[in-house]
Amino acid sequence: MTAPASADKNLLLRLLGLPYALGLALAVFLLGFGLSIALPYLSLFAVNEAHMTPLQLGIFLTLNAVSAVGVSTLLARWSDRLPNRKPIVLATLAAGLVAYVLLSVLRNYFALIGTGALLLGMAAAAFPQVFSFARAALAGAPDDLPERALTVLRSVFSLAWVVGPGLGAVLLSKFGFVGVFLSTALCFLLAALPLLRVPGRRPQLSAAASAAGATLQTPAPLPRVNVWWPALAFVLYGMSMSMGMTMFSLFITHNLQGTEGQVGFLVGLCALLEIPVMLFLVVAGRLPTTERLVKGAFLLFVVHFVLVYLAQGMGLLVVAQILRAVVLAITAGLGMLYFQELMPGRFAAATTMFSNTGSIGAMLAGIVSGACAQLFGYRAVFLLCAALTFGGWVVMQTLVKRSERRHKLRAEAETGV
Repeated sequence: MTAPASADKNLLLRLLGLPYALGLALAVFLLGFGLSIALPYLSLFAVNEAHMTPLQLGIFLTLNAVSAVGVSTLLARWSDRLPNRKPIVLATLAAGLVAYVLLSVLRNYFALIGTGALLLGMAAAAFPQVFSFARAALAGAPDDLPERALTVLRSVFSLAWVVGPGLGAVLLSKFGFVGVFLSTALCFLLAALPLLRVPGRRPQLSAAASAAGATLQTPAPLPRVNVWWPALAFVLYGMSMSMGMTMFSLFITHNLQGTEGQVGFLVGLCALLEIPVMLFLVVAGRLPTTERLVKGAFLLFVVHFVLVYLAQGMGLLVVAQILRAVVLAITAGLGMLYFQELMPGRFAAATTMFSNTGSIGAMLAGIVSGACAQLFGYRAVFLLCAALTFGGWVVMQTLVKRSERRHKLRAEAETGV
């Protein structure tokens, strides 16, 4: 037992010893911390402070998601082509800073729509841009350390969500939404500071290193059609994720007569439990394939939503958050790696595709969840989330495999095997 524990410790120390690893970790933490303060309460702000109807809330969230997809895709193309990624990363963080400063003072519905579409959409690109920036900065590390480092960084992002929602609840009770949004704006500003010291240009590898790197790229890219089937599955998953997160605080405070503090506790509990699961995925030796882990996570997410739908108090909600933590640890930590394996060498494009599946899911979820909540109540949304997640599992289970079989048969026919 001593040898594996020592190996795990040495691996984590090697990861922390990578160049710029601590600065990147600090930037990721601050980004996650800022988002965790504001996002759990954005729907409460829209309904209670800006007096949006559920349908108006859905439109607001949908337009934000449309903007996020468009901006993220455009920036990903530039980021993979430009010699220096840093200006794009800093621009997304600056957009977040300005957006949340404006949210602290705006209450007019159309002004909020404009702020969301123009600035929150660009701020949403900060997540994939920071992670693709980190992957490029760590590209010179040996073996599979860059991939493992990304999973550690994703656990740092989750760590920020442990305390952020609770702090957001305290800020909300003491200073209102002004305090919540200004704190998030400050975090976006502080997140940019450690990145100033990280070189934005791609590392120049020697010819031998480049040849070795080409040899070590074992995950061959799947044919283009196969990339889109997993993307569709993740869109359905992202749709259920967005709908569940948006309606969770409203469900607790309106249906169960709970408090904002309980919302913060449950969201923070989920983030806290994510961390050990993510670290286990980093240090574990033999694990099922990424695709199998994702499929299992989808099915577990179905159970999560069913438990929330059935909940009448905190008991089932706590159990549901434990399951949610396992799901997020797998999909958030390995989902990004999964798309990078499908698109090797295109870090920004792969990370953005992974991020955009969530944004497209949010785009589709906005109006659907708002209409469902307005017609059938907040509780019914979680049953719909379970159905969507199960649909994502079906896509991964059947269509992906069927597409791969067709490609294999075509390749055998072309080679005469």
